[in-house]
Amino acid sequence: MLMRHGPKNYDRSSRGRCLSTTMLLYLLLGLPRIKGDDVAAYVDAFPSPIPHCDMRGLPPAALSCVHLAPDGSLVHAKDLRSTAGSAKQMLMDMHLRGVVGKLRASHRLPGRWVSFLSVYTASGPATKRNYPVVGIGKRDPRQPGLLMPNPFFVAPDWWDWYSRRTQAVARKREFDKRRDVLLFRGACGPGGHERLKLMRLGTLNGAVDAGWTSVDGYTDLETCVADLSNQLGAKRRKRDSELSTRVPMVNYSHYRYLLHMPGSATGSYSRNLQYLWSHGAVVLIWRHDALEWYYPFLRDGVHYVSVDETDLERKLVELRRDPERRRRLVAGGAAFFEAHLRGDRLVDRWRRLFDGLAAGQSDTPPLVSQSAACSCDAGMAAYASCEKCEITRKRGNTVAKFLGLIPKRPPAAPAVEHRVHAG
Repeated sequence: MLMRHGPKNYDRSSRGRCLSTTMLLYLLLGLPRIKGDDVAAYVDAFPSPIPHCDMRGLPPAALSCVHLAPDGSLVHAKDLRSTAGSAKQMLMDMHLRGVVGKLRASHRLPGRWVSFLSVYTASGPATKRNYPVVGIGKRDPRQPGLLMPNPFFVAPDWWDWYSRRTQAVARKREFDKRRDVLLFRGACGPGGHERLKLMRLGTLNGAVDAGWTSVDGYTDLETCVADLSNQLGAKRRKRDSELSTRVPMVNYSHYRYLLHMPGSATGSYSRNLQYLWSHGAVVLIWRHDALEWYYPFLRDGVHYVSVDETDLERKLVELRRDPERRRRLVAGGAAFFEAHLRGDRLVDRWRRLFDGLAAGQSDTPPLVSQSAACSCDAGMAAYASCEKCEITRKRGNTVAKFLGLIPKRPPAAPAVEHRVHAG
């Protein structure tokens, strides 16, 4: 039975007036927005009632309405099938299924239909809609929509399990015995301009171990590097097109410094960052405008160190000379993870969205095309099974292998050990 009332103690009209006054004050004074208010501000910007997501008239792209039923079942308004977002769609299903399980256990499910458009591309939402839009990242902060945890966190319980294992391995590797080197590995793609700038810096006298491991969107690495070089107006160098040995993520904690770069495909966010905080290393982040939902909580010099091609060498020299600063940054990164990226924090983020939409979204059930929609829930027999529901049934290391966190084939031990322990 569809519930007709949202959660108690949520007054959209009064809260909206309060937020509008607060935001105006902050804009006039030039102050930063209050942390954590973006969900309420986003929900309150809609007219009442907030329309349900509607796929009619939308282009065939990597996006689909997600409908949360009163009992917690999930319906996707479109089976992406062969499009680029199909695997992410099912990872998001598994992620939301884990979130819903936590909310059900704590009796915090909305108990009514809630829906939003989920955009699965890394570059994020491009068009404002008259219904809620959720993205997993944005290339430009001014893009419309609300940011939610990306599906590569998988289910909250899995994320906690994987993170604890990573942290346990890292604790066995004493920081002072690690390589005094900055590590980066990544793909070359159409958005890899900043990555090419990094590669062109070279090893900086052995302080940097950076390299390409694959190609994204080009036929080969040489073509990718040539195109990026041309766009940057930089002269090509032969060594810019060399593939490097992969370093399994479990070996990241053999390094003192880990570098995060913008994504390879569009230069937007890269999910790589969420994995770096558990290795007990100093995290450096290449300056860029792209963002995920938790980026506003990061503080340069407290949780990480911001760099680009103009100051990477200088800041690495400073870090290598200052053990106390390294200790503070490692501790800051660990504290950040505990405060913002644990599994229960992911659940909190979704709960705020569900609560806001449940209070303001239309009581009328959403219009869902049974011929196009799909579900991985057995109780939703009215809809076809989604094309890749088997993804949602993966567990443990099988998930890690699917995400590329664990090599599908064990790497050649001598090659990896040489890169990890040499010089």
